[in-house]
Amino acid sequence: MEAGGPPNSPQSPGNPNLPAWGAPGSPGAPGAQTSAGKPSGLWWAGAVVVAVALAIGGYFLGSNHEADNYKPGAAGYQEIYTAGAQAGTAVGDQVGKKTGARYGKKVGYKSGNADGIKEGTATGTAAGAAAALGGFSWTNGTHYIVTTTDPTLNGVPTAIATQSVMEPNIDYALCNSDTATICSTTKKK
Repeated sequence: MEAGGPPNSPQSPGNPNLPAWGAPGSPGAPGAQTSAGKPSGLWWAGAVVVAVALAIGGYFLGSNHEADNYKPGAAGYQEIYTAGAQAGTAVGDQVGKKTGARYGKKVGYKSGNADGIKEGTATGTAAGAAAALGGFSWTNGTHYIVTTTDPTLNGVPTAIATQSVMEPNIDYALCNSDTATICSTTKKK
């Protein structure tokens, strides 16, 4: 070993023609190839770090480009918007039809029931009037003398048995001999 030289000899101890382990150009030197011409472990570690860095960079570049495709006005945005609008409209139509049917039944029942009550009341009133008024024809504004009787129809408290139009210049009164009968006399002038 020379004075002032490196602590290890630059030559391999077993073979003076080979460089020492770790010396530049030796098989164990950083970045060097192995004796069989294959890359060393340190070279592979560096290659893996570079590959990972490229993959991460590619991911971020790709995701930024993909995100740009879904900004308002971009083709991807419009495609997603249209698909979502169609799906939402289809679901909304189904829900609306079901809700409308339930509401329609409720409103229809309420309206039909009210109309049915009104029509039933009118029909019942007309039938009751016909039963109570004895099927006679009546003219508004005309005065009548009537006799009543017990009706044959249930629910009608009384019915008209006879009807007579009151005539002018005739006096009407209960008969003295039979108070259930109306007697009439011509007025004296």
